[in-house]
Amino acid sequence: MAQKLKFYDVKAKQSFETDKYETVERNTARGPMLFAVATSPYSGIKVYRLLGKKK
Repeated sequence: MAQKLKFYDVKAKQSFETDKYETVERNTARGPMLFAVATSPYSGIKVYRLLGKKK
């Protein structure tokens, strides 16, 4: 089971906690990074949280 993470919805200006997210890898200027992607319960947009550099 995934642990609960805190996300911030920029559009609604509110934070929320959820364990319903997926982990995606994105290439950045600093190398590959891992992000958690969740859907906001307030506005329905996708919100991202940086988890760290891929090992």
